[in-house]
Amino acid sequence: MKNRLIALLGISLLATGCVKKQTVETVKVICPTGAPAVAFYSHFEDENFETNGTPSNIVSFMNETSPYDAVVIDTVSGIKAINNGAPFKLLSTITFGNFFIASTGHDEDGVMDASDKIVLFGKNQTPDLLFHYIYGTDYDASIEYVTAVSDAAGCLASGKNVATGSDVDYVFVAQPVLFATLNNKNAPTYGKSGVYANIQDEYKTKSNNKGLVQASIFVKNSSLSKTGSYFASLEADIDKVIATPNLITDTLGGFDEDAVKAKYGIAPTAMKAVLANGNSLGLGYKKASANKDDINNFISLFGLGEVSDEIIA
Repeated sequence: MKNRLIALLGISLLATGCVKKQTVETVKVICPTGAPAVAFYSHFEDENFETNGTPSNIVSFMNETSPYDAVVIDTVSGIKAINNGAPFKLLSTITFGNFFIASTGHDEDGVMDASDKIVLFGKNQTPDLLFHYIYGTDYDASIEYVTAVSDAAGCLASGKNVATGSDVDYVFVAQPVLFATLNNKNAPTYGKSGVYANIQDEYKTKSNNKGLVQASIFVKNSSLSKTGSYFASLEADIDKVIATPNLITDTLGGFDEDAVKAKYGIAPTAMKAVLANGNSLGLGYKKASANKDDINNFISLFGLGEVSDEIIA
């Protein structure tokens, strides 16, 4: 009996020791609001997941003293930061384009041409470079630029560029702002506006079936060893929500809507609707090591050379 008790005590102590070793590493992440943030739909209550609506604020944390283990930012900005010495590596891409050209309903023939007024946001930035990669310079005399996607959405909703007084025919815009604008019953263009072109599809046609690599995860070199299970779980979350968009409202629907919008930049019902519409948020998960051709093609639009194996996790 005594020997049996000793044996049981030994097993108990061994089991307790095993439990103590099963620690979960904390991973601190910062991400832009909008489409990339939706990938983290299961992290609403995670105090280590933060969002920011200003991309320049986010990329500024790609430094040696960064409090974040991982930064989500547009692929080009992240690679530029690494090229400038940021101690981070490119792990994976989680959004693959959510850009569209929308029609205001003003154009009588419904075909975009050089006589139509076209609004782009982000001069010399991703939307501008993508448009010119796909369509060339034939429309340049007809283009008017606005600063942000919210400004573009205003042009789509009203059918006018208030800054210039022009009647607008076509607008380059992004999800989820596009969804909200097309469904705004108070907009003068409601019921007349619609999607004219899917930029992701146009890009694939132009680039011989290569894909966009819009927002990516960059992991701090010193944190690489502890983030593997975290991002494996994120990949699984993304796969599940693409297959079952209802997971968004199942997961976030019970929380205060304003609080969710403040963190993600979009309400749960809108997230679900845009995902259900052919995943027009462009969510996905591809490791950079398996996606180098697409990355290199995309960043070439920005004058960057090919990525080296040294900067890929």
